[in-house]
Amino acid sequence: MFSKTLTALAVTASLGVAAPVFAQDASRGTLIGQAQDQNGQVVSDVVITIVNLETGLTRTVNSNSSGAYRFPLLPPGAYSLKATKSGFDVVAEEKFDVRPGGNTSLNLTMLPEGNVESIQVRGSRVAAIDTRSAEAEIVVNADFLSKVPVPRDLASVALLAPGTTKGDSAFGNLASFGGASVGENAFYVNGLNVTNFRNGLGGSELPFEMYESFEVKTGGYSAEFGRSTGGVVNARTKSGSNEFKAGASAYFEPSSLRASRPDVILSDAAQIDENGTPYYVINSNDDIGENNYNAWASGALVEDKLFFFGLVNYKDRVSDYSSDTLAYDRDSGDVLYAAKIDWYITQNHILEFTGWDNSTELESSKYAYDFATNTRGDLFGDYVLERGGQSYAAQYTGILSDELTISALYGVNKTSYSELNAGNSGVAATDLTSGIQLTPYALSTPTMQNDKREAMRFDVDWYVHEDHSLRFGLDYEDMTAKESTVRAGGAIYQYIGCANREAIAARDLVNAECTRVRFNEYNNSGDFETKSNAYYIQDTWSVTDQLTARIGLRNETFENFNKAGEKFIDVSDQWAPRIGLVYDLNGEGDSKVFFNYGRYFLPVATNTNIRLAGDELYTLTTYNLLGVNPDFSPIVDLDSPIGKTIYSDGTLKGTGETVNADVDPMYQDEFILGFETMLDDDWSVGVKGTYRELKSSLEDVAIDYGFNQYLEQQFGASCTMCSGFHYYVLTNPGKDVTITTDPDGDGALPYQEYTIPADLLGYPKAERQYAAIDFNVKRSFDEVWMLDATYTWSHSWGNNEGFVRSDNGQDDAGLTTNYDQPGLVDGAYGNLPNDRRHMVKIQASYALTEDFSIGTNFRWESGRPLSSFGFHPTDVFASQYEAESFVYDGQISPRGSQGRTPSNWTLDLTATYALDVSGTDVILRADVFNVFNNLRATEFNEVNEIYADEDPDTGRYIGTRSALYGLPTAFQTPRYVRLSAEVKF
Repeated sequence: MFSKTLTALAVTASLGVAAPVFAQDASRGTLIGQAQDQNGQVVSDVVITIVNLETGLTRTVNSNSSGAYRFPLLPPGAYSLKATKSGFDVVAEEKFDVRPGGNTSLNLTMLPEGNVESIQVRGSRVAAIDTRSAEAEIVVNADFLSKVPVPRDLASVALLAPGTTKGDSAFGNLASFGGASVGENAFYVNGLNVTNFRNGLGGSELPFEMYESFEVKTGGYSAEFGRSTGGVVNARTKSGSNEFKAGASAYFEPSSLRASRPDVILSDAAQIDENGTPYYVINSNDDIGENNYNAWASGALVEDKLFFFGLVNYKDRVSDYSSDTLAYDRDSGDVLYAAKIDWYITQNHILEFTGWDNSTELESSKYAYDFATNTRGDLFGDYVLERGGQSYAAQYTGILSDELTISALYGVNKTSYSELNAGNSGVAATDLTSGIQLTPYALSTPTMQNDKREAMRFDVDWYVHEDHSLRFGLDYEDMTAKESTVRAGGAIYQYIGCANREAIAARDLVNAECTRVRFNEYNNSGDFETKSNAYYIQDTWSVTDQLTARIGLRNETFENFNKAGEKFIDVSDQWAPRIGLVYDLNGEGDSKVFFNYGRYFLPVATNTNIRLAGDELYTLTTYNLLGVNPDFSPIVDLDSPIGKTIYSDGTLKGTGETVNADVDPMYQDEFILGFETMLDDDWSVGVKGTYRELKSSLEDVAIDYGFNQYLEQQFGASCTMCSGFHYYVLTNPGKDVTITTDPDGDGALPYQEYTIPADLLGYPKAERQYAAIDFNVKRSFDEVWMLDATYTWSHSWGNNEGFVRSDNGQDDAGLTTNYDQPGLVDGAYGNLPNDRRHMVKIQASYALTEDFSIGTNFRWESGRPLSSFGFHPTDVFASQYEAESFVYDGQISPRGSQGRTPSNWTLDLTATYALDVSGTDVILRADVFNVFNNLRATEFNEVNEIYADEDPDTGRYIGTRSALYGLPTAFQTPRYVRLSAEVKF
């Protein structure tokens, strides 16, 4: 390509290398390096020109007085480089890769003119160390995924990183990062935040074929990042080039090649047959499979100027299954779209647009089912699960001068979480003891949930001095959640004390001999707004030739509004310092010691607005049963209830009543210390220690009992409104609570401010700690084989898992039952649900021939802690939450004290064969997941007691031992096969 060719000494662009990542320009990279002569002396004013081999993008800079050069805001991809200076031979690199979102280092050796010699080029295959970064991350690109078997979703990509573990099945397919709950992560696509802001559970996913690379950040985020106390996944999509390309692919996961999960015991004592044998759910009835088809094209609309990439995806999936008394048929056929447009206005100014529609509808039918005879009964109803929506983002990046660059982004992310009955639903009636559905209905609580995020961001890079580069910027998000949730028919009728269990099993409510019935009512609707904004500044300082400091500060503000549009949370000036230090041990760029400290804040979930700052109605009212109507609704005396629990009374409370006036957001501190070194050109090893501590947590707590004590002590009067469930206040557990309210309920204005001491409220401070050590060995791919192996020891402990709760499957972010009553925290301190003491992860690939390769993905982890949940033996209000207290056989039992799930391991294999058919590239592939079909139980029923009765004198709910306690409820994903074919034109 060039007449004289020398090469760089080091090129850093490999899988798993840590480097600075910018949320707003995750699709951009930076090329840095230094020019020196053969004696190691710096060479200034070297003219360095790079060319993108796919788009023709050309840029030129000069090395500065210290020999350093920098190309910021580069579209990732393959580049060539040419370096010239009078008196020196030309230095050239014909091809190297610039990685997205971070630094690619290319150091240049300038030889005197006339001393040309060839040096072997290793290029982007070199697994080098980034000695300017203290972050913890891995980079997973399309090339890596072509070698290693990985399920095609974000969670599976995230699980490749050290310190990540799979979350409980109640939340779907999500990952926990560094001991945090699965609801504390952030997700970006080409710089647009697509995180589920309602409860933090996951984010919008594109058709997997649209992704080009992923950055999985497990810690040490720089000041540009916020709104996460778990991890961050940055996804970059594919883009077009000057060469027109097109292709099609198909992926098949046939249910016929999928093994079955073990049968699960799902019965209570009243349902065991005459021989004392529990009935089983027959999981061999499951029918789970997916076919995925893609067609795409890319190219240049205007050569070197305007590029496009467009994709159409059709996904056909089926997920039929049965429970103990119900069977479900669920299938969908959805067409999804995605597109990326890049406009190179000039070589220094680029405008890009990303848009997609990932709307899906899972059509579902629910049937009666008898697991004893394995027979399906009548259709109960049809419903639809809506997910996804339309999203888009426009981003401008510009180089204004050698010292100043800017980036600006505007985007909209829309998502639906609606679950809707397909037709009119009948009366919803169940047996409270067993949970058996007694009447035909589809969804007892249909919900319409539509969310929209509008995001804006602006960032500036200013290279103030050769030793200092400043980065500063601001970002703003306006989020709106629309909610309409109501019980079908107004209430679920939960029948109690049914003596004829055979009649209940036969759904014969008339002859079931039930004595009471509970009306379970819920209604909540409205539009709820949340705003987040932040600004930051960060200095990357080359303290010496070997020591780099990254010192940053971020300021965050969170605003949440109630149904009436009034601000009820206004948390501002939350300062988050970030400090990273990296020391290049020998100055050669092949080893480093690094340290990082950071503080990270988590916004208040919009779910808090919906549940706490609306006019939610949630009541349980018990009546004596007088008879049953023909439609199976109960006959009762509505004027004579025998018990009533009001969790929410349907009124929109004042903002001063629902939030502590002195409230802090949820945040944690993190410390990282690590070491990495290259053993040779291919092998590297590293060790990293991480410690995280939750410093503050936001919870809704009932303050009725403590408020009443306070009023009696201070004023000698009781609280008329303190029913036990009237005052739910958002606060930081363990702090005093200040509210403005009317405890007499007489409506007299103005309301008075009261400060209730923490010791009267009875709640401990929320605690969560995480400690881990990662050991990593890596061999970069050398066209024959590669290896990446990590062992992680970790420990997660405290009394609060975080945003959501795994042990009871509650996704009510920020409003879980964990702190709802003082008694619910009794015994709460212990090993947390995401505590996996030991983990081993190994990915490897081997090219048997140029066209045929195999790969493997191995994972082993120890089990997670188990607890026991029952009815609180002394706290009346806690008992009315039923089996939510840490109780074993009527006694307080500490969290995690009931043993652990068994350890488990999974081995996945892949084989890929590439061939040329008349000039067309064809790739055939087979992936087998869980080859040995290991089916260890991953979750167990932790509910020790089920509802038995209510004490008429105290109102305490009473439980009885559940026959299901300690039985497995979830297993490893059984063996399944993915067959695929791809054609590229």
